Amino acid sequence: MNVLMVDVGGTSVKVMASFDDQLRKFPSGEKLTATEMVRGVLELSAGLDFDRISLGFPGLVQNGWPFREPHNLGDGWVGFDYSKAFGKPVRCINDAAMQALGSYMSGRLLFLGFGTSIGATIIVDDIVVPIEVGLIKLSRKTRLMDRVTKAALKTCGQERWTEAVIEAVEILQNIVKPDETILGGGNAQFIDPWPANCRRVDSRAAYAGAQRLWEGSDLFASARPTSWRIHRDEAHG
Repeated sequence: MNVLMVDVGGTSVKVMASFDDQLRKFPSGEKLTATEMVRGVLELSAGLDFDRISLGFPGLVQNGWPFREPHNLGDGWVGFDYSKAFGKPVRCINDAAMQALGSYMSGRLLFLGFGTSIGATIIVDDIVVPIEVGLIKLSRKTRLMDRVTKAALKTCGQERWTEAVIEAVEILQNIVKPDETILGGGNAQFIDPWPANCRRVDSRAAYAGAQRLWEGSDLFASARPTSWRIHRDEAHG
C-alpha cells in the first residue's frame, strides 16, 4: 500500500510516505486551517509515491472524522471534505491513537504522547480508544495538562517537567494496568530520567498506524462511532 501519513500537531504537520522515508514537516500553529494544512501537505509531498492518505488529527474524532475543532489550531476542520481536497482517499484517526495503533500487538496498551499538549490512547483486546487524560485534576487548581505540555517544559524547566511526566505515567499505569506503556511525541526526547517499564517510539510507529487504517494490513483498524476495532489478518498471526 502506498500510504501517506499526515500527522497534524500543534507545532508542526509531519508527513511520511514509507518507513524509510525521511520525515518532512512544516509549521502549524494556532491559525492553521484545514485548507492551509492540505495546501502545505501537497507542497511538501510533491514527488512522493502514494495513492491514499491517513490523517492523524489532534482532537476528538467520531465516525472516522474530526468532530470538534482542535484547541491548538485554527478553525474549519469539522465537516471539511478531506478526500475531495486531497484528490485521494483519506481516513482519519486521533493522532495519539495512530501512534498507539502502530505500536500494538495484543493485550492492553497505554500510549502517551508528549507534544504541544498531551495525547493518550488505550488499546484493550483490539479496541482502540483515545482518552482526554489532560483534564485529570492533580490539585484544586492544576490539571495534568498544565504540568506536562510544551509550555510547562519551557516554564518549569526539564527537571520539574520530567518529574510531572513520571507522576502522570505512574498515575495512568495504576488506572489502566497496561501490559505495555509506550511514550512518544516530540518532547519525549526531553524525558530524563526515563520512567520505569516504558518504551519510546518515533514517527515510524505513527506510519505503521497509518498503514493499519487500510484493508490488507496486518492489523486493520476500522472506525466505529468513538473507537476503532482491529481486525487481524490470520496469515500474519
